[in-house]
Amino acid sequence: MPRRRAKLGTQLLSVGLIDPKALTRQSISETLAKALPEYVTIAVSSCEELLEMRSKPRSWVLIIIHTRSAQLRDVWIQNTIEFVRQHLAGTPVALLSDRDDVENVLEALTCGVRGFISTSLEAELAIAAFRLIGAGGTFIPTDALHAATAKTDTGSDYERPSLPEELELTLRELSVIDLMCEGKPNKVIAGKLDLQESTVKVHVRNILRKLNAANRTQAAFVANRLRGYQAEGNSARYHWPDTPKR
Repeated sequence: MPRRRAKLGTQLLSVGLIDPKALTRQSISETLAKALPEYVTIAVSSCEELLEMRSKPRSWVLIIIHTRSAQLRDVWIQNTIEFVRQHLAGTPVALLSDRDDVENVLEALTCGVRGFISTSLEAELAIAAFRLIGAGGTFIPTDALHAATAKTDTGSDYERPSLPEELELTLRELSVIDLMCEGKPNKVIAGKLDLQESTVKVHVRNILRKLNAANRTQAAFVANRLRGYQAEGNSARYHWPDTPKR
């Protein structure tokens, strides 16, 4: 028996797909509609067209932007992300991309995107990722996560570049974020730093706030990116936009 479409009050819960190419837009939207029958799938060619879908009141669960093979810094992608941020504030955004290079993934996360899904993924995995993002989670490709972690683990003689002083991170918070960047959970961090796990949770909350990150995974990515810019002497010119809050 097919699932009934969910409503929030009188509003239809909807998933939006932005894809400028008609053929892939139709194909992807049909896949989404079949895999996510509880939501209304709205497929459009532009974000402006998405806002025109006002014949029925809607609550947006997720906005998917098909970037095809374009780099994240492409003007159309940046404008689309910013448009969604301004007009559909708080709605999680996922990028569907033909690219899967690590740098593109990291840049997406620093722009507040909640997930980066490569078209090379199996359909079932992609749908599971969309569900996760729509539920408030973040999806990071495994290769990108490993690459970011590897940058902080280059041997005992390696000294991590410092984070910008203007972030006002305490010495203890810096120790916590170093271990977060290695993928360590709170319990392990507490053991390594001889802290209570509840104390680590407080430090993590402060770190998320200071890095303007939605979760610990994104905080680790932002920290690694900032360290890279700091090492190159560009940290003062680096800025990431506000992260949408749900």
